[in-house]
Amino acid sequence: MQTSSSTHGLPVRLDAMVGRREEVSLIRRLLQTSTRLVTITGTAGVGKSRVAIAAADSLRRSVAGVWYVDVRGRGPDVALAIAQELRVDPRDDTLGAVIAAIADEDALLLVDDADEAVPETSAVIDALLLACPGVRAIVTSREPPSSAAQALVAVGPFAHRDLTASSDAVRLFAERAAAGDALFSVDDSTLPDVIAICEATSGVPLAIELAAAQLQFMDVRTLARRISDQLDTLEPAAAESRSLRTAVEDSWERCTDAERRVWSDLSVLAPGWDLDLGEAMARLSTGTRRDASAALKQLIRRSVVHRRRVEGDVRYELLPALREFGAERAVHPHDAQRHFVSCMLLRLHDAEDAWFGNRQREILRRLRGDIANIRRAVSTTAALGDTDRAVEVAVTGWRQAWILHGSGDEVSTWLGTAFASGRPSPFWAAQGHALRAAVFGQTGKPGLARRELALAGAALEEVAAGADREAARECAVIVRSAAEAVDTDDRRALDLLRTLMDELGEDAYRFGRTNTPQRLAARLHALGLRAEGTRVDDDITERALVVGDRFERSFALTARASACAVAGEYETTEADAREALVVKRGLGNGLGVAQSLELLADVARERADPARGATLLGAAAARWRDAGAIRADYPPYFHDRATTERALRRRLGPEAFDRAFAYGAALSEEESIDFALHGVVESRTRTGIPSAARTPELTPREAQVASLVADGASNKAIARQLFVSIRTVETHVQNALVKLGLRSRTELAIWHREQTPRT
Repeated sequence: MQTSSSTHGLPVRLDAMVGRREEVSLIRRLLQTSTRLVTITGTAGVGKSRVAIAAADSLRRSVAGVWYVDVRGRGPDVALAIAQELRVDPRDDTLGAVIAAIADEDALLLVDDADEAVPETSAVIDALLLACPGVRAIVTSREPPSSAAQALVAVGPFAHRDLTASSDAVRLFAERAAAGDALFSVDDSTLPDVIAICEATSGVPLAIELAAAQLQFMDVRTLARRISDQLDTLEPAAAESRSLRTAVEDSWERCTDAERRVWSDLSVLAPGWDLDLGEAMARLSTGTRRDASAALKQLIRRSVVHRRRVEGDVRYELLPALREFGAERAVHPHDAQRHFVSCMLLRLHDAEDAWFGNRQREILRRLRGDIANIRRAVSTTAALGDTDRAVEVAVTGWRQAWILHGSGDEVSTWLGTAFASGRPSPFWAAQGHALRAAVFGQTGKPGLARRELALAGAALEEVAAGADREAARECAVIVRSAAEAVDTDDRRALDLLRTLMDELGEDAYRFGRTNTPQRLAARLHALGLRAEGTRVDDDITERALVVGDRFERSFALTARASACAVAGEYETTEADAREALVVKRGLGNGLGVAQSLELLADVARERADPARGATLLGAAAARWRDAGAIRADYPPYFHDRATTERALRRRLGPEAFDRAFAYGAALSEEESIDFALHGVVESRTRTGIPSAARTPELTPREAQVASLVADGASNKAIARQLFVSIRTVETHVQNALVKLGLRSRTELAIWHREQTPRT
């Protein structure tokens, strides 16, 4: 048999492949080194076959032959399928005949769509690779074969967040749409709808291609409106084409009954859940944690559950078509919905109860990832008509889940959704309306705040008339705390807070729904009673240190720094704001970082260091942006940023200010903290070095300092050589970095060497 320098049926597509260069390059690199088996996995419709074929095609010149075998629909005899494609007479021993035919070949075997025969494929490939040292293989399957020698390459959906016209998902839609309608193009008028479609499909290529084909029947705006119903909307335009529903049904049929039940239960969740929540949901059907974990792992293995990494955390989701299909097949959907809400309430109560301790980083990270499912829990209970539970979800852990992530306005919106679903009990009415009043009061909506406070007061009267004294006390504290937040009379509000502190005693420091001590300190500072306000801040800080509480400590430091800035005591402002940043590092409280950065920008303004100040303001703006928050003007936690910005812009000039601000806005949270604490950002890689053609002009002193930096001199050595202070050197370095758009002394040194003529 002559197989050398031959290619057996490698499919040829007329349409070009979009994206996937990294995956194809990785597979080629693996197979050109010591790896002999690469298994490509991924959910239905993600493009595994397309990637495998492209990778095999890229290796044509590296091997004598490429053999393609599609085993879909050919039963469990994988060896026979390979023999047929290679035109090998199987005789009695099919596998032996294949081995005999290719034992001396230097070739690549691509076994495509092995989902129906995973264990058989594994056994055959292992035997072939063992007996044929020159053969390498690629296998595609939603579920990877259990070969120990394989390298797994997971093909995921295209990126589908923060899309632009050049994103792979948008490019794929545009190319496939143009194939069906030559007049269609992605421009300013169609781009928003195309992005909405690509986001709704979660970047799954098959779904995007099927969506693009629908433009033969409807316009892009109509398609964007209907795309949420993917299984029915995204039917193939041609009868012979594969539908999204068929692809998902294939996955469903390969699951056990237990896995299908878990799949349906997981369809209740919004994307981005963690393993603990997934296992908690799975226990509804499986009963035990062990069985729940096993079922969930199988769904991950079968590429039903998609795994992705978000800011260092692993999160999971059912992609839209899989989620829609699971919901369709649910036997008891309301049971799953109620169980889901119970799971979310457990997590929220845990966050609230464990807040004042050493678990704050974990709590904030978890709740930041949970926010979509907290929203889902409110809307789910509201749809079920369970108003009390809807309010309970919104209110429980509100400070950790909503406020600290910049979502104060949003929690009031969700409370409105809860109240619209029915009439809550007096207990939850008092809590929900009180929280809404506080949020409205702190975001400049006094009329709405007073209305909500009146509703909370009426509900409190009903609770007080009942027999549950503990419930009445809890509601009274929350309603009175809301009254303080709404009150614009600082003196009256201060009296109320002092009364609350006396009544709560030690509980004031543990009852997270009121944060009474922090608000007491704020009112004291606002009234100019700094000594007493500082004592409260110090008390909060000391208690936080005892229990390992990082957030409340940093919060108190920021509040104290703000009060000192108002009083013009900038040395203390800088010390407290810097310490707050050190404590906040890695905590995941971007809004708190933003507050400290703005305070340090004000310090820079006062010290006539406008480049540093503008950079810090840009970094602070990015933290607000990342949190999705609107910057509220609520003294003393937020100083007068507008005044600081005007002064810096006037001192630096509009162009230089905008350049410095943009530099700061491009920093990550960690980089912005590094900049605030150390004056520079040490980048691992050289990026953004300006060329001579676009280099802004440095002052003679800045150029002199840059030259010394390039020579390896420290700031201290430069200061000694130029007879200036270290602080002055730091300012020159920073000004040079800002003007050049650089991020570190290393980049400045590289830039200077590139500008210096070689001799």
